[in-house]
Amino acid sequence: MKKILFFVLVCCSTKFSAAQSTDSTTKKKAPGKQQAVSAGISIPLGDFASTHIGGIAVEYSRSDHRFGKLTTTPSRKMGLLLEAGLAYYFGKKETVSGYPYDYPGYYFLHVYPGLLYNPCKNGNISLSAGPALGLYNGDLKFNIGAKLQGTWYINEKTGITPGILVMKESGADPLWAASLKATMAF
Repeated sequence: MKKILFFVLVCCSTKFSAAQSTDSTTKKKAPGKQQAVSAGISIPLGDFASTHIGGIAVEYSRSDHRFGKLTTTPSRKMGLLLEAGLAYYFGKKETVSGYPYDYPGYYFLHVYPGLLYNPCKNGNISLSAGPALGLYNGDLKFNIGAKLQGTWYINEKTGITPGILVMKESGADPLWAASLKATMAF
């Protein structure tokens, strides 16, 4: 009985694998680019704005052919995303009780998995969250963050990306920032 079952399984798997076409003409061309790099400015919001004036941010993102101005809208509008980035926020200078004080700069390094939604051929919206590291005044601390952003592609590879992000460190209030970046898909 075991030999007959094994024979049936081998025959069925051979039949199914032969039915799959490997002809390159039947494969659809991917509509977009797999990777994107962004760079721009970040503007602190709320309490974060009282200690920091602004910052610069760079980011690398990867997804399955969903970046750039697409030739067609993907059949599945939702896809997975992985991104990593670094932001630096410049500290403010102020006078406290007649003495000058300089707030130190704040580095924020993140790696976020997320979802990427392509509602149209010219743009996408992403929501990502995950672990991060914050370096402030020589202290390196674990953070958790989240980001919501959208990209509108002007041409096949270049886009504008506004976004909002939140950074949360244990024992501290969340820090909010808005960003505006230029994006290059490749």
